[in-house]
Amino acid sequence: MAAPLIEKLSKALGARIIRSRPLPGGDIADVSLLTLENHTEVVAKRPRADRPDTTEIEARMLKHLAQKSDLPVPKVLYQAPGILVITYVPHKGITEPAMAAHSVADHIAKLHKVRPKGKMPRYGFDRETFIGPLPQINTPANTWVEFFAENRLLAMAQSCFKTGKIKMVTLARTEKLASKLSDLLPATPESSLLHGDLWAGNMLIDGGRAAAFIDPAISYGHREMDLAFLDLMGGLDDSFFGAYDTLYKIEPGFHEDRKALYQLWPLLVHARLFGGGYVAEVETILTKYGC
Repeated sequence: MAAPLIEKLSKALGARIIRSRPLPGGDIADVSLLTLENHTEVVAKRPRADRPDTTEIEARMLKHLAQKSDLPVPKVLYQAPGILVITYVPHKGITEPAMAAHSVADHIAKLHKVRPKGKMPRYGFDRETFIGPLPQINTPANTWVEFFAENRLLAMAQSCFKTGKIKMVTLARTEKLASKLSDLLPATPESSLLHGDLWAGNMLIDGGRAAAFIDPAISYGHREMDLAFLDLMGGLDDSFFGAYDTLYKIEPGFHEDRKALYQLWPLLVHARLFGGGYVAEVETILTKYGC
């Protein structure tokens, strides 16, 4: 980290930075653990040169989660163009799988009981966000089928096609599935605050406790989106769903009828980012739904 930035952050944080070491940060940002002279540790995130600057939106999402829910998230300490500083949350990983799964279930069930303002089951958010480095469209809609079709499936499938990650035939199959959603999904399910990117790397587990949830991609929508994401990439003990169900009843048909459909969204995101085997998984789900 360059000396002028260290000086700027030291002033903003009210304590001199005495040490910096890199942390793993995926493919979006350079992430550093900073030690301050008062022995506090904080995390600094800087977008890489080939990635969009998502720091302002990430800060906004973390603050929204902190204000509207009890979900444990890092506190935003400082944000300016090209830099985000948040509290460091110590964690040693999963050592007690069942307890960790129950802890995550407790937090996510409570998150999903947070509703948007107003009486209508509005879906979306008041601004566009990101999932990883990719734009996430949140144009509000009053029906879930419309929102999921336009802002999730079709938007990401079109992005995949325009960047050469999927072929025209796969885009056409996705469009066919989108036209059938009114027969597959509830029109106006309860709208929940969603984390939006619930995979193993975004849940900081300390033994048997969920210490924090990071890198959100929030919106308001059908809670089964988060559940399907967790099932696909969460890396949790199988007891998660039973624990969640006791706290917030899972609607009949989720596992049998809708889970794979909702998993199409993160798989399209991964196909857009990485291509390869994710495209084959997308096509398998399209086949499952007769498209």
